[in-house]
Amino acid sequence: MITREATVEDWEILHSFFKIIYRENHPLHHKEFWEWQFGNKEFGRSFICLNEQGAVVGHVGANFGGELAWIINVYLNEECRGKGILGKLYELARNYYPLAATAANEAGLGLYKNMRWVRYYDLVRYVKINPNLMETSFETVCKKVAVEVDHLIKKDTHYFQQPSIKGIVLEDGSRAVSQENVGGLRITDIENLENLEKQAWQLGYLWIDYITSWNDLKTKDLEKNNWTLDYKNIVPWRLNPVEEKYFCDITFLSEKPLDNEFVVHRSYSDHGRIGSLK
Repeated sequence: MITREATVEDWEILHSFFKIIYRENHPLHHKEFWEWQFGNKEFGRSFICLNEQGAVVGHVGANFGGELAWIINVYLNEECRGKGILGKLYELARNYYPLAATAANEAGLGLYKNMRWVRYYDLVRYVKINPNLMETSFETVCKKVAVEVDHLIKKDTHYFQQPSIKGIVLEDGSRAVSQENVGGLRITDIENLENLEKQAWQLGYLWIDYITSWNDLKTKDLEKNNWTLDYKNIVPWRLNPVEEKYFCDITFLSEKPLDNEFVVHRSYSDHGRIGSLK
């Protein structure tokens, strides 16, 4: 079996593999999305294992952010499990940056424990509902709204160039993803919290949220402004489709210990990409 870095010329065999392992309409079923996620070495790479017939039988993706390679989209067919293939694919990613991960499932957590990775406090997600709402039930908050934000849309960062995403920059310089189909504005970068909130409500959003690592000191300001952890709120984490009462459970790990000042940005890994957002 061969392990190597994938290129866009591998799209046909990659597409066949992704169609088998991922749900219908998964973002990686689309070439444009693959090119955004893995096509530029500055932002990510895709590593594959090929069998004797030249078919993809294993895949490890890496998103580059914060000088780390965030491991994503890991899958090995039965034929290449237990043969050291995964280690070879991880080594290809490690050649770029030290390794980290978010949103590991149970199998992934078991793997990382065996590899002696460091696990941190799960990512925290804070939510605030528009204080002008008279009724704040799940049905009245998580619903489609009409907002006029075309003049705020930006494509000036790799994250905002993500296919199908609507990234906007507010007047104070804060950045967010507009998800008006479920009434929300998902904050990625906070500049002036009070001005951010004021404009969000003026635009007509019903709720705003912000996900980060536990050590992000900005969360102290959120708490002072009556943002709450999502499990104390009514806006679920999973919104495609909307899953009522399903709250944030995003794990956070790294192969080597990280600096105490390191904070997980929403653009790192894949918990903030379109597959999770929409």
